[in-house]
Amino acid sequence: MKYKVLVNQGENPAIIKDFFIYTQKYFQAVTTTEIWEDVINHFEIMKPDVYLVFMESAYSEAITQIPRLKTNTHYNEAPIIIIGKREECEDFEQNHPHTANLLIRRPISSDNIALSVIAFLEKGHETQVSDNTRKKILVVDDDRTILKMIKTAIEDKYDVTAMLNGVMVERFLSMNEVDLVILDYEMPIMTGAAIFRMMKENPKYAKIPVCFLTGVSERAKVEEIMSLKPRGYLLKPINMEMLLATIANLA
Repeated sequence: MKYKVLVNQGENPAIIKDFFIYTQKYFQAVTTTEIWEDVINHFEIMKPDVYLVFMESAYSEAITQIPRLKTNTHYNEAPIIIIGKREECEDFEQNHPHTANLLIRRPISSDNIALSVIAFLEKGHETQVSDNTRKKILVVDDDRTILKMIKTAIEDKYDVTAMLNGVMVERFLSMNEVDLVILDYEMPIMTGAAIFRMMKENPKYAKIPVCFLTGVSERAKVEEIMSLKPRGYLLKPINMEMLLATIANLA
């Protein structure tokens, strides 16, 4: 059964069109306008499972009326998810604290937005709470250059452990707390898919978010990866801004 998603259409239809194209297999999505009556009517009739607002596209009216929405009789407690650039998310949280249930920071692909939304809904609609604790990231890739590049890019904000293969991953997870695993999908000895399945089969590790890395961009390969339902994936060569945004969303 697909989740019913209400999306604020806004003034940039290209963003919404891209989201619809790549997420139709996961969501039954409908757009609404910034007009208050339209939003309320959609909540009354559709009763969405989640309400998405793309900050880069939304009119100011759509943003300012979100707190008002939560007090309306037709609001059905659907979580409100804000998607935007880091500064847009920070501004929204500062101006409307505790209003959004989840903030997803761009740049992030439509596929990864879908994975983040699904994971959030399946967790039980918990409100995202941020803290200042350094998150612990495990990076597994058989390319030393990739490992060094990722570690250099994120070690000022996160505690990073790098591994050249997946042989020791299970043992490492059994002895250490990990907030996110960044995992090369195609590796010798033990593939990323095999590591992912091992984690999902063990209740101790099943809830740890996994983000795949892959150098293959063909749609068939991407769909193969998505079928495993990771929390995200990144294409090689890695876009550092995308990497940092993905980690911020997942860890």
